Amino acid sequence: MSKAATFARVFINTVKTAVLILLRVIKFIFVHSTRLIGSLWKTINERLRFSITFKMTVTYTIIFSIILILLSVLLTGGFAAFLLYDTERSLQKDSLYVAELIRSSEELPADKLKNWAALEEVEIIIFDGKSQPIFTTGEIVAVPFSAGRMKLSSTSSVDERLHYERSVMLKNGVRKIELAQPLYEKAIYLAALAIFLAIAFLLSIILTAIIGSRVSRKMLNPIYDMTNTVRSISGGELSTRLDVVDSHDELKDLALTFNEMLDRIQTSFEQQNVFVSNASHELRTPIAVVQGYANLLNRWGKEDKAVLEESINAIKSESDFMMELVEKLLFLASADKQGQAMQKEAFNLDELIDEVLKETRLIDEEHQIMGDVNEKIMVNGDRSLIKQALRVFIDNSIKYTPAAGSIKLNSRLMDSNVLITIEDTGIGISREDLPYIFNRFYKSDKARTRENSGAGLGLSIAKLIIENHQGRIQVESSPGQGTRVSIMLPGVKQRNNRS
Repeated sequence: MSKAATFARVFINTVKTAVLILLRVIKFIFVHSTRLIGSLWKTINERLRFSITFKMTVTYTIIFSIILILLSVLLTGGFAAFLLYDTERSLQKDSLYVAELIRSSEELPADKLKNWAALEEVEIIIFDGKSQPIFTTGEIVAVPFSAGRMKLSSTSSVDERLHYERSVMLKNGVRKIELAQPLYEKAIYLAALAIFLAIAFLLSIILTAIIGSRVSRKMLNPIYDMTNTVRSISGGELSTRLDVVDSHDELKDLALTFNEMLDRIQTSFEQQNVFVSNASHELRTPIAVVQGYANLLNRWGKEDKAVLEESINAIKSESDFMMELVEKLLFLASADKQGQAMQKEAFNLDELIDEVLKETRLIDEEHQIMGDVNEKIMVNGDRSLIKQALRVFIDNSIKYTPAAGSIKLNSRLMDSNVLITIEDTGIGISREDLPYIFNRFYKSDKARTRENSGAGLGLSIAKLIIENHQGRIQVESSPGQGTRVSIMLPGVKQRNNRS
């Protein structure tokens, strides 16, 4: 058998043995320890509070330790295979020298062999044709393990030897030469390597834990800053924001997202405060009026029929206003919570337009209520809510259009959408007020009385209704030139045109 083949077999057997042992150890640990470790970690984690830094450090230290252990096994196994290979080559050369020494002598040169064996720290065993030992420089040791010409024997845990045999045909009856070399020196080398690796790996693990802890803590500093910032935020101070200057990773995305959430919360909080303040202001006036007339009746209005009638009419008017205001507030609150009930169904929009025009003409005789274009269109939506929105715009046109002025309500199909327009010849809206007309409680003309302008919630409600139907509103107006409101609703289907 060639030298390369011998080395390959020894190396493969050594690596295979090491791998099998390692796999069995890993399997044992995995099968018998996974549940125990998992249960133990769960119990510890439930009873004790660990920081993210600690968890990250422990996790990566364990992973790094496993990698180092596997690496040490591979290094030790590779170094052991190299030592065996080097010893085998040395014994092979020595066997050639011994064979040549025997061949050059008429008789077996026992003294020379013993001296040479002592010098080279090897043992020599010579066998005859019947495989019986005829000479040895030491004790004959049984060889339980064989790998071709190379054999590994052990008499004790510290007296392990490597044997190499060579078959020869010499004139003095020598048929086989076997050389053995103790491996205790090689074992010392392996032990030194193992100790060195253990110390190096232990120091590496300690350094990894220390450095990893500091690096993790530094990386997680933005989270600690976020926690402190969030704790400082209160309902009365929502302007504080997280600092994102030093972050350039997922934490920056988290901080930006949190800041955006704070923006929405602050906007909602401010709107809520304005809403409550405006609602209180709107309710204060009618309540004061009702209380005033109640006191008037209590003092002397019971006997005065004119005062009694005036008080009853005023109280009825103010209660109607408060009822209307409360209903609008409830509508807006329901819409804010996404709880507005909508019963969408297909209906004829042209019939709804005709209905609104007819009802408006019945209650308003001072204006010209007209409809020039009303195409036959079917839309999908809540009929009563769309009618309510149209009534808001029509009522506003009536309020702010002088007597004998005109109000037009038209509808037409545009591609797959329907366009509804409300035009009037009223007093118009200034450019400064136009962007805010849909804000709650906003009144463009501060001089208008409540009896004329209402609470300022109608346009907000109409806008919500149209937006909930995936529509949009556009308002064009200028002082003294009237107002044009354009409502675009999607998802329409045209029926046969009116003849």
